[in-house]
Amino acid sequence: MIHFSKVYKQGSNPVNEDAYVVNQKKELFAVIDGATGLGGLSGKIAAETIQNCFDTGNFEDSLIKRVSKGNTDLAKKTKQELGQEIETIAKEKRSACGIAAIQIHENYMEYAQSGDCMIFVAYQDGGVQTLSYDHVMRLDQKAISELYGAIAKRVNQEIDGEAFQEIYQEEKERIIPILKANREKLNTRGGYSIIDGTTEAMEYLTSGRVPLHQVEKILLITDGMQLHGVDGNVWKETANFAFQYGIDSLLDYVVQQEGTDIFLRNYPRLKHADDKTGILVELG
Repeated sequence: MIHFSKVYKQGSNPVNEDAYVVNQKKELFAVIDGATGLGGLSGKIAAETIQNCFDTGNFEDSLIKRVSKGNTDLAKKTKQELGQEIETIAKEKRSACGIAAIQIHENYMEYAQSGDCMIFVAYQDGGVQTLSYDHVMRLDQKAISELYGAIAKRVNQEIDGEAFQEIYQEEKERIIPILKANREKLNTRGGYSIIDGTTEAMEYLTSGRVPLHQVEKILLITDGMQLHGVDGNVWKETANFAFQYGIDSLLDYVVQQEGTDIFLRNYPRLKHADDKTGILVELG
């Protein structure tokens, strides 16, 4: 028998761009992380389009077919919104999303991943397998380094919250060219994968199947659930924390970290708090 726990929490932005899928009957689970374009369409469009395809599609389809159908639907939705074919729309203007999805069968599970949503498997002997790789992190780190290098030259320990926010917003505007250049790399060999309605989105999708030998738990999380301030493999430490203490405890800890760092000094990041979604599946 399968048991699961789920967390879903909006971050500091006005709109929650995360979504999730839980279908216990079909043993189908997914977390989805919408990505808004720079001055373009909201990432909520992509996240909800993929979510709707999972919730209403043909349940006899494979997991990959389901993602592919959602990707096609997103291209149609984008054309409705902007009046252009998806290929003619600048990458930073598109609504896009990452996804981590699994479907469990009798002896194996299918999985699909894109963007910086992550999938981990815990085994009964304590081993942990990472089924995905975060290609977005290295690009974000360049932007964060530039942002906080500039901020550090303008602030001191006595600065108040309002003044800090003014400086933060000014410097964030200045790194828009870096963020735009990062978006140009989506679904390329030098960049990262993302669901955006293009054929390339499916070509760069990570997918496969894993036999369920001794599998105990499966973790799906968006990048907002990532621990802060970790030296070394941050995703590995995040997964280990969730497997040991549970998904609710992970959420509480990350929220606590962000709440005690309102000036973003201890844990430099692009937004005060990202949307947070996680699903922890336990196999009986």
